[in-house]
Amino acid sequence: MWTSFRRSLLVVIVLLLTTAMANADERGRQPSGPIFDITHFDVIPLNQGGVDFQQVAYAALFKYRDASKSDKGSESFRIVNWLEASNHSHIVDVWRTLEDFDAHLAQPHSIEFRFSVQNQPPDGICCIGSPIDDRQYGLVKSFKTPWTSNRLPSTVGSDGALFVITYVDFLQEGDPDKGQEELVRYGAATSKANDQHLLNYTVLQQLDRPNRLAALEVWDTQANYITWQGSMVTTSFVAEVTPLLGSPLDHRLNILCGETFVDMTGCTPP
Repeated sequence: MWTSFRRSLLVVIVLLLTTAMANADERGRQPSGPIFDITHFDVIPLNQGGVDFQQVAYAALFKYRDASKSDKGSESFRIVNWLEASNHSHIVDVWRTLEDFDAHLAQPHSIEFRFSVQNQPPDGICCIGSPIDDRQYGLVKSFKTPWTSNRLPSTVGSDGALFVITYVDFLQEGDPDKGQEELVRYGAATSKANDQHLLNYTVLQQLDRPNRLAALEVWDTQANYITWQGSMVTTSFVAEVTPLLGSPLDHRLNILCGETFVDMTGCTPP
């Protein structure tokens, strides 16, 4: 009975969230291309009552990813693990249309995933440390190999490519259009100057808050990314956009996840 109630309750929650997102989008721009959904996934590093929160959560996450790949309109679905905190990850899934994304949210495996990581009575709360924070974006510009391409590196763990997500928050009362232009210009310059090392640079705009953008980057190594951060091109870009920002650029460096997660280490090869 409790399981049925939980499922019914989450269906209502999902429908409310979907409606809210659609209403917010009506006040902003209408998405005409692929929808990028970026979700921050924060797991409590705790073992309680014989339940290893990280193992339960990541097993559910990997199952959810694998099931979602066959959903209608799915173009890409990756999980990347934050190097700064191994119990944090980001889900980056891409959908052909907003309608496809909405339909995905209502799928049984989407509902089951949210239940399995948010509450497991009677043993207590498991497993996430903060509400699932997902934001939807439209594509502004992509450089080099598309983010959705299977040609991007698929090696799992620290021996693989570096996946960078940067959140960019421009002041609404400033000039967010100029900020977006500068971000696209920087992406073009970064791609041109790092032909052998940068594999993808993608600029995204949040659907319900068009002054908020995100940049996705895929680099062959972390060392090459860090070297570029100290370049004159990067320092000039940061100096140009800083007066336009509502908060500092939020860079998150990640590695790709496969099927295995080790507590306090993160995603590792099988």
